[in-house]
Amino acid sequence: MRTGALKATGLAAALAACATAPSVSLLRDPTSAPLGPYSQAVAAGDFVFVSGIVAFDSVTGTFAAPEIGAQTTRAIANLESLLHANGLSLDDVVKTTVFLRNASDMTGMNAVYAERFNARPPARTTVPGADWGRPDILIEIEAIAVRRQRR
Repeated sequence: MRTGALKATGLAAALAACATAPSVSLLRDPTSAPLGPYSQAVAAGDFVFVSGIVAFDSVTGTFAAPEIGAQTTRAIANLESLLHANGLSLDDVVKTTVFLRNASDMTGMNAVYAERFNARPPARTTVPGADWGRPDILIEIEAIAVRRQRR
């Protein structure tokens, strides 16, 4: 009898947890399509998880010049476009992971990154040595943003 009551209590707790679980939705930038079989971003409650963004220009169908400043600028512009299309901005980004092909590109990436994330830079991890099998890709940026209450 006691086991049945415990199971019922556990089931009730599990159902309550499901009732309060955040909604999950797929987000996209209508001006560009993902370059593979993945979601551009996923919202889970107030959190938005952005897939890795590279320096691809969807208008021209080409990657930015193979120079870290140009590629960082384009990748952050692509991130900003996706965020804006979904009611967010760079100010809502709380964490990024930056993948670099070459560790020697850190200084150039940091110069552009500091300009774009100047007011409230998010937490960041930078991972050098990434290889996408394409020599024209020098950087990829993943991001986590939080929807904030607007005043």
